Amino acid sequence: MFHTLRGFANRRGTPVDPAQSYDQAEKPCGGTTSASPRSIVAANRMTYRRSGQSGLHLPVLSLGLVNEEKVLRAPNALIHQAVDAGITHFDFTPRFGQLPGAGDDVVGHALSTVRAWRSDVTVSTRIGLGTGLRTLVGFGSRRHLLSQLDSLLRRTGIEYVDVLFAHRYDHTSPLEETMGALASAVQQGKALYVGLSGYAPSMLRRAATLLSRLGTPAVLYQASYSLLDRWVEDAVLDILQMHGIGFMASAPLAHGSLTSQGPALATPSGMMPAMSRIAQLRGQSVTQLALSWVLHSPHITSALISTSHLGHLSELRGAVDRMHFTPDQLAALDACCASARIDDSTNDVSQHPVSPATTEHFQR
Repeated sequence: MFHTLRGFANRRGTPVDPAQSYDQAEKPCGGTTSASPRSIVAANRMTYRRSGQSGLHLPVLSLGLVNEEKVLRAPNALIHQAVDAGITHFDFTPRFGQLPGAGDDVVGHALSTVRAWRSDVTVSTRIGLGTGLRTLVGFGSRRHLLSQLDSLLRRTGIEYVDVLFAHRYDHTSPLEETMGALASAVQQGKALYVGLSGYAPSMLRRAATLLSRLGTPAVLYQASYSLLDRWVEDAVLDILQMHGIGFMASAPLAHGSLTSQGPALATPSGMMPAMSRIAQLRGQSVTQLALSWVLHSPHITSALISTSHLGHLSELRGAVDRMHFTPDQLAALDACCASARIDDSTNDVSQHPVSPATTEHFQR
């Protein structure tokens, strides 16, 4: 049995029968029902997965909204197309060094176009390192987390966020204070669930334990994950499973390195041609292949994509239709990408003091 979610209203506002909206569990190649994570398929063929042990279900694709007008070129059309495609989770991505609230009205105006669906559209935001004006110290404090959340809600006109992420561990603030602030946001009705973003394994384990004791267990963890960036497989995934936390994969295309337009970073000369051959055999673009690989993992609740182009959104949506791989295809992808993998955990400042070099990097 799968939890029944509320039915969507279509573009004309006509309610959709929930019994018709969610019909069956997602099934892998073998034809047996996948037990982890639980999945349901909506009438628009978008697959939804349960976030850890919570009752929150998210589409396997979530759309990141950058609060800059020059990046979010046509927010109304983009969000309408996303909702029509079943992408009903939106994640705010604050930019480091902006004045408080700068650009939020762009996203807020866009979200107002789907306000009629607010009960069926989920919204998350990350607050912490880099959210605020040159905030490098105290970004995990109660003052920073709650004041930034209040500012976001006020400027966007949204009454609450569905998931509030604490972004990065702040060594200058007690972890108990940071987790207590998340719990307070839920108690005040400003957030329905809480999550953690970019926490290294040791801090993730402690934070998850604290949140459970406070009665507001984390439902999502957000970190980078792609064919080229698999550092979470070493320890993080075990912690998430132990604490019943879902996983939202950010940068599933390795910051543009795994796209049909060509790699953004230096990659081995034979990698992209090999991926192109595999993609062609599967009837996909390289972009879709890389995204489908992320989605095929039973550990993934949702992959966070970001685009400002309607055509690109359609291409990304196509990855959902081919999430299953044969063992030979998986082995071939492992082989062609092995030498290009990066270890993003080496750049994780979530459990280290902010060094002068880090400060200089964020102040550019």
